[in-house]
Parts: sequence; structure tokens; C-alpha cells
Amino acid sequence: MSVPKTYGESLHSLAREEGKAKEILAELKYISELFKEHPDYVKILDSPQIDRDELMEILNQDFFGKVNKYTLNFMKILCEKRMVHHIDECLREYERLYNENNNIKVVNITTAKPVSSSILEKLIFKLEEKTGGSIVLKKRVDESCIGGIIIEMDGKRIDSSVKSELSNLKKSLINN
Repeated sequence: MSVPKTYGESLHSLAREEGKAKEILAELKYISELFKEHPDYVKILDSPQIDRDELMEILNQDFFGKVNKYTLNFMKILCEKRMVHHIDECLREYERLYNENNNIKVVNITTAKPVSSSILEKLIFKLEEKTGGSIVLKKRVDESCIGGIIIEMDGKRIDSSVKSELSNLKKSLINN
């Protein structure tokens, strides 16, 4: 297991014990987005040229009282190890475990055009009925689909896009 995965797993374990799993997940997502917007900040936190105490003071000034103490301490550990740039990997592992423990399924859908909220609600209802868990939809628009939908969940893919149907039709015509 990679170091970031181990860190994400450890933080998740602690957060569950303390009943703070949802709160810390939200904070990690916020911090991850913040770091994407400010990549130079990450370079500063990972910099071996800056004194450890100075880095801890930077984190305290920027996050103390704004995030949970466990989230702040986690950031300090990443900073000490010069691994702040791995925050997204830690977040992915944390979120995977959070979803697993809360029976949440992440479903990726791809369509040629944006889908209306009423259709999305129906899709979520059907998927929740089928899986017995909560569904988080991640939507993507890809005009090359032409029409239809591609659904990906738990490593499985249901491709009912027009592009796929045309490709299958072409293969069957060539093979006959």
C-alpha cells in the first residue's frame, strides 16, 4: 500500500472513532480544492528550505479554528513528511473508505448533452433501489456519444450510447 493511501486510511480510522468522518471528508475536499487553486502554497509547505516550526506556524495561521484539530494535525504530518502534494491521493483513499462504510456508490454517467434534473432523480432512484445504498452521480458530457448514456459503477460499464450501438452494428455488418 502506498504511503498516501496509508495516511488516508489512518485518518479515516481516527475520524470514524471520533464520529467526525463526514466533517473531515468535507474539510479534506475543501483543502484539496484550495491547494489546486494555489499550487505555490503546496510548494511552500513541501519546501525543505523552510524551517519546520515556520511551516507549522503557517498552517496554524491559515487553518487553526477553521478546520477540525484532526484535519489540522493531518496537514501538519503531511507537511513534516514533505508530502502535502499527495493530499489528493490521501483524500481519494479517505473518500473510498467513507463511501464503503456508509454504503454510498459513486456512479459516473456520460451523456451527449446535459441531462435534466427530473431524469437524474429517476436514475438515482432506480440505482438506489437496485444497489440498496445511496448514490452519488458524477456527470460528464461527451458529444461523441451522439445520444444515449454510459453508466459506470463498481468497475462495471453499461454502454447504451448511440456511438456504441453504431459501432456494434458496423462490427456485425463486417463479420457477416
